Amino acid sequence: MADQPVAPARASTLEMERIRYDPEWEIPTNYPPRKKPENPLLAKIKSTFTTTTPSTLPPPAASAPAVVNIDSKETSLPPSTSHSANGVPLPPGKQHPGLLSRYLPPEKRCFGHLTRRAFLLLLLAILFILALALGLGLGLGLRHRQSESIPLPWTSAGKGVQTGSLTFYDPSSAAGACGWYSSDNDSVVAVSHALFDAGLDASGTKNSNGNVLCGRMIRVWEEGKEGDKKVVEVVDRCTGCEVRDLDLGDGVFGGVTGQGQDRGRVRGGWEWV
Repeated sequence: MADQPVAPARASTLEMERIRYDPEWEIPTNYPPRKKPENPLLAKIKSTFTTTTPSTLPPPAASAPAVVNIDSKETSLPPSTSHSANGVPLPPGKQHPGLLSRYLPPEKRCFGHLTRRAFLLLLLAILFILALALGLGLGLGLRHRQSESIPLPWTSAGKGVQTGSLTFYDPSSAAGACGWYSSDNDSVVAVSHALFDAGLDASGTKNSNGNVLCGRMIRVWEEGKEGDKKVVEVVDRCTGCEVRDLDLGDGVFGGVTGQGQDRGRVRGGWEWV
């Protein structure tokens, strides 16, 4: 008698229960968190504030794609591709040239053979020379204008009556800027450093003893006392005086003011003799 297949035995109810329930160590514990239902009122409020109006601006135009001709191996770049100053397309990733490269490309030769760097250096040198010449011209012009306002005897500024402060000093303490020694009783005067130096420049020498103002005579008086005029001789240079101030010898200062050295500074007038 041939063997016949035996049907599998039906599992009992106890075995089914055991199969349906997994052991505790096989039960997964990392279930994904269950999303809580959103409150309808909060959802409505959120949708109210997050609703956006459609933009009225037209959509941006798409750039034209590059057209490649496989047969001729030529590529036409889109219109937005950057080009150099001479129209040659720039390599990919290279930015658009700046203003200097646009008007003065690096490969351009100036005056036939000068490179861009040599041309820029030459231009800077020319600008520097022009700025230096302009500064010197302005300085000389300003100095000339100042010299015109200094009351030298042979200039228009030196004609007529000059007014300034009158002070006194001791001429016997040392030789003056003109190289001469004077006593307290000598009628001598020290003119301002600006006036003395202007006379030295006009003399054409750097030796103060050869100043053309040395020995020149000045008629001086106190303001309001034009009747008491004294004639004094230029022998020194006053470093602390203004342009039209005079520093008189202490002996002649008393004769001009009439009150001796009690008055250290007075207003007065003077003129070249």
